[in-house]
Amino acid sequence: MHTTLHQVSRITASVLIALACSFVVSTIAAPSTARADDTGVVTVKVGYYENEVFEEGAEDGAIKTGYAYEYYRKISEYTGWKYEYVYGEFGDLYDMLVDGDIDLLAGLAYKPDRANFIGYPSLPMGNETYNLVKHATDDSITSDSETLSDCTIGALDSAMVDTLNQYLATNDVEATVEVFSGYNAMFDAFNANEIDVMAVEGDGAYGRDDAEVLAPFGSSDYYLCANIARPDIMNDLNDAQAALAVDEPNYLSSLRSKYYATSISARAFSTAEKEWLATHSNLRVGYLENYMPYSGKDDNGQATGIVKDIIPEILTDLGINNLSVSFIGYKSYDNMISDMADGAIDVAFPVGGGLYFSEENNIYQSHPVASASTELVHKGAFTKETTSTFAVNENNRMQYYFVRSNFPDSKIDLYPSIDACLEAVISGKATCTTLNGLRANDILKNSKYSGLVLYQLGREDDRCFGVEIGNEGLLKLLNRGINVVGDDFAQNISYRYTTALYSYTLVDALLDNIFLVLAGILAIAALIVWFVVRDSRRTRKQMAEKERARLKLETQQVALQDALANAESASRAKTTFLNNMSHDIRTPMNAIVGFTTLASHHIDDKDMVSDYLAKISVSSQHLLSLINDVLDMSRIESGNVTIDESEVNILELIDSLRSLVEGDAKAKGVNLVFDVHGIEHSTVVTDRLRLNQVFINILSNAVKFTPEGGTITFSATEAPATSADLADFEFRIKDTGIGISDEFQKTIFDAFSRERTSTVSGIEGTGLGMAITKNIVDMLGGAISVKSEVGVGSEFVVELPCHVCGTIESAAPAPVQPHNAEDEPRDFTGKRVLLAEDNEMNQMIAEAILNEVGLEVDIAADGSIAVEKVASADAGYYDIVLMDIQMPKMDGYEAARQIRNLPENAKASVPIVAVTANAFEEDRQIAMQAGMNGHLAKPYDIPKMMETLAALIK
Repeated sequence: MHTTLHQVSRITASVLIALACSFVVSTIAAPSTARADDTGVVTVKVGYYENEVFEEGAEDGAIKTGYAYEYYRKISEYTGWKYEYVYGEFGDLYDMLVDGDIDLLAGLAYKPDRANFIGYPSLPMGNETYNLVKHATDDSITSDSETLSDCTIGALDSAMVDTLNQYLATNDVEATVEVFSGYNAMFDAFNANEIDVMAVEGDGAYGRDDAEVLAPFGSSDYYLCANIARPDIMNDLNDAQAALAVDEPNYLSSLRSKYYATSISARAFSTAEKEWLATHSNLRVGYLENYMPYSGKDDNGQATGIVKDIIPEILTDLGINNLSVSFIGYKSYDNMISDMADGAIDVAFPVGGGLYFSEENNIYQSHPVASASTELVHKGAFTKETTSTFAVNENNRMQYYFVRSNFPDSKIDLYPSIDACLEAVISGKATCTTLNGLRANDILKNSKYSGLVLYQLGREDDRCFGVEIGNEGLLKLLNRGINVVGDDFAQNISYRYTTALYSYTLVDALLDNIFLVLAGILAIAALIVWFVVRDSRRTRKQMAEKERARLKLETQQVALQDALANAESASRAKTTFLNNMSHDIRTPMNAIVGFTTLASHHIDDKDMVSDYLAKISVSSQHLLSLINDVLDMSRIESGNVTIDESEVNILELIDSLRSLVEGDAKAKGVNLVFDVHGIEHSTVVTDRLRLNQVFINILSNAVKFTPEGGTITFSATEAPATSADLADFEFRIKDTGIGISDEFQKTIFDAFSRERTSTVSGIEGTGLGMAITKNIVDMLGGAISVKSEVGVGSEFVVELPCHVCGTIESAAPAPVQPHNAEDEPRDFTGKRVLLAEDNEMNQMIAEAILNEVGLEVDIAADGSIAVEKVASADAGYYDIVLMDIQMPKMDGYEAARQIRNLPENAKASVPIVAVTANAFEEDRQIAMQAGMNGHLAKPYDIPKMMETLAALIK
């Protein structure tokens, strides 16, 4: 990057001889600036100077960034070097490198005479073009080299000076070259108008609105150079660069794109751009009316889609505020391009299909606004015949161009729309068609296309702006704007518009409930048959029997009406539930899929990937809570939930509730008050887990529906005893939240009941929480009720009788502090775990988690292998066994039983922990009965896993 020129040209012959002598001496007994610590880690001194974008933060305590800094870190991954940064001006640091006071310096161009003083590695660390940069307001200097005559040109004291002088001599330009020792001094001189032009690497002074690139005048590779007296460092550097080139052949290209994607050329308008803006007050944008999410027409006849958002964004980011925009819609791509040729519009969107066809249409293509893979749509299995006949939308010439370019031997049949193309594939008139990747999935969600499948082609098809050939100014403005708004702008907003491609119709509803519809038809048919049989028999009976039959029929009709009303009510509840669940599950799933895709696109940006992973974690936890609610309700309704009674200290339970809830309450700014008084019998017999679930459900809803500044009060009292062995408790949870309508209070404890969908309220949930709460309270022998007023708040009252256990206590025990496993660092170095898990993905996840805390991991793919490994290993070889339950050949329960029955007690007593998706209390009890010592639910709760391992590993 910085091609320094040691001041060899100013050194006399005698000094050169002295340097050569010192070089010989240094190669024999040079002092070692690099040093190794007690662990063998080598510390290398790096010369670090301030240079925009290339390496920044050249002072103690400053955050370091830049192309060279990231390159240092990458090289360290291969060498293991630890860096000590030495700060200074570039020229001073070069002298320090020659003298052996530092070990490395980045950004030096190769010159044969320099190779006698510094060590060049085999491979460069980058390549840079040299450019001339002028003041944007100085119209006297242009790209014509003659206009540089009599100008003062600033350049860094480096190899660039030689290249600049050669350029000026070649073009017969007489200009004054002023040499600077560092970039900061040159930038200050440029800002003060002390020099007319700067000679810089690349586009130069990044982020400067007052600068404009004139023309390139040369280029050069640049190197990370080493002290010539340190062959050990040079060897390590060469090895590291060679390995990097093999492992990541595109690393330098991606690093350059990361740090040099924007430049001053994106900040100052060129002459062509200025001329276009000076001659236009309105930008006329043509767009396709039926090509969402790129472009379309809304219900009011106005433009919508990406085109509606990106044009104003570009103008705003470029600071263009005196240009009005008008949108003109087209049903046909050909008509849009024709109107641009006639001058009716200035720009067309989208255009694509390849540069050749754009040239044929006399248009330039801008930089890609969005790039997406092309999806091949077909029926059945993919074979070589699948691409024999393409159905192509005659109004979308981009699709036609793509097929012509990539499948030249295929037959093309034209259809009036993409829907007609898809129907042609369904009917067999065509073997396939194509869809743009941003459109494909949402279009095929429509049920009429359920028989079609997607095959992703390995070719991306860009969607660009199109302008007429010769319209250089507008093209440059658009390209500049696309660079400024960023590559991800169109991708990020596209999800806003893809829903317009999918509509849920009556046919979809019937198909989704096909079994219910068929059952209704069969019931009606059976009823009709029954009536016919009854009428035929009635004619053979007396009038008295007819009367009795009539009365019986009326009774049955009433019963049928009641049954029908109940069925309709159940159907409505189910439909509402399915609609809510469809939305609520898709919402976190969309976030998980979307942010996963974005993370893969920004894999080199650690901060952005960390942010995406955090959002994925939040969405996955929400999805897990939805699944748990549905499973809980299903098990309650099927009678699979049992009450597990044990001694419970009510005061300790309430204190643990406070610990669980107060974090969320504080985060939302809600006051949380616990009021416990009059509790005489603190120790009772009840199901602690289920009672805790009741209060958590109610308190969580209170936090969720109470705005910032509100108050939630939890009060607990004990009523006067009605019997010696019973204690009657009353728990009241009151909030100052949004309240519940009178109508919804009637159904709040019904399954799948929500006052509004999460789409309307903005608050997520299945509508099962209160139904689960009501069922648990009923199973515990208690009662629950609610009082609420909209806009004032709600109060839930739980009345619960419990059997008394122990003595009467007059004072509350000391609060029990909850155990926080995350506060304790875990280190299991030297311990070995046997992981019995058949799923490869789960194996990888668990092994990574366990390795991070020092555990050695041995994997068994099923239960029988796990038993064999424990039996054949020495006693004490395994410190613990983590046992999946559902595995092929032998499940986890049977494997645990067989291990417990091993003849050697030391092996048979190894701790075994169930790690399973069977996450309920009943599943834990089964695991304990099979001889296991613990139970962990999937997905992995890492703090709980660490706490369990710490408790069981000796």
